[in-house]
Amino acid sequence: DSISNDQNQSSSSSSSSTSLYENTENTLAKMSSLASIGFAVGSQKLFLNIRHEMKDRTQAAPGSLSISLTMYGLAYVSVCLLAGPHPPSFLFDAIPSGMGRRVAGFMLWVHVAVSYAINSQAFCSSVDRIVGHRVKVGKLDERHRLRWGILTGCVAVASYLVANAIPFFKDLVALCGALTSIPLTLLLPGIFYRRVQMVPLCFPTLHSKLSFSLVAFSFVFMIVGLLGAVGSIAVDWKHHGGPFACH
Repeated sequence: DSISNDQNQSSSSSSSSTSLYENTENTLAKMSSLASIGFAVGSQKLFLNIRHEMKDRTQAAPGSLSISLTMYGLAYVSVCLLAGPHPPSFLFDAIPSGMGRRVAGFMLWVHVAVSYAINSQAFCSSVDRIVGHRVKVGKLDERHRLRWGILTGCVAVASYLVANAIPFFKDLVALCGALTSIPLTLLLPGIFYRRVQMVPLCFPTLHSKLSFSLVAFSFVFMIVGLLGAVGSIAVDWKHHGGPFACH
């Protein structure tokens, strides 16, 4: 009887620990999903770039921006509704095998390639404008093409290392959302606004409650998403293989 009780207690503790571990994984997955939503919402900053390129920003810009945001929101909601109540973690997996999946895969590749080209060029241009022209080694401050080639090459190598260190699309999207999209789209604009208005950053005032709420929400959003993304990466490394593993 004592042996049987010990076995029952051991199996009970094992099942409870397994259940706790599964609940932790589910919580991390939900937090990671929030960061992915932040990544998707962060794409709206492209509309501001479009507005910046307009010749007349006072009349057509507000209307075009509202139309663009409305179309973006409707497309996002439509995809969520069409995905059904139990969509896969990677929405691409909902497409059945066949020619349609190949076409969708090619379109996804084009999307990623174009996004990388646009963002990497903007990033490299900013780095070169701020730091690049000051580099005196090898007369790089005068050799513009060589400097640009080195800079873009370093970015390409860094992108390759990051993509293979985190070879899970959903985790990489979540991490980018937590570290870049949420701060750039929500947190930093709120902080800059409060600095311009010369109000305390960490304390609400009578006329700055909305901006303070934005900063507080964005900070919590970023921390929760970052914890979820990092935790989800660790879980996937454990179950599917570590960095640079073949999946």
